[in-house]
Amino acid sequence: MSTKSRLIYKSNNTCFQTFLPVSFYGMPDGRMLVCYTRFSSENEDDTTQEWVLALHADYTYDYETDVIHTLETQEVGIEEFMELADTLEQRVKPLRKFGKFYNNTEAQQYFNQNARQMLASVQNVKSRMSEFFPVY
Repeated sequence: MSTKSRLIYKSNNTCFQTFLPVSFYGMPDGRMLVCYTRFSSENEDDTTQEWVLALHADYTYDYETDVIHTLETQEVGIEEFMELADTLEQRVKPLRKFGKFYNNTEAQQYFNQNARQMLASVQNVKSRMSEFFPVY
């Protein structure tokens, strides 16, 4: 079994409240992960941001065949998925947070340098994920 993630889609126009791209990754264990930024506090005066690595709650990914499925095991084409990702609010379960950034440039630089380590950290939270979402 491969341990590498596969970038499925990267978009600047999703319903996530971020000015930075949102990345959707397929994992070898069938899960789909989403990486996005958000404000680290609900305090309006605090504008620091953090990267969030989250489990997608509506889709799974077949790593062997490169196919996206809904939870009802209906196959979704990549074009359809891209449209849904850009127009509908996504249901995700945050797994891990990274960094404390004061602007979008800092956040993007961090992601560019640390994306692999961020995705590799999934192994550390895999046991925690299964209590929220059973293996598909």
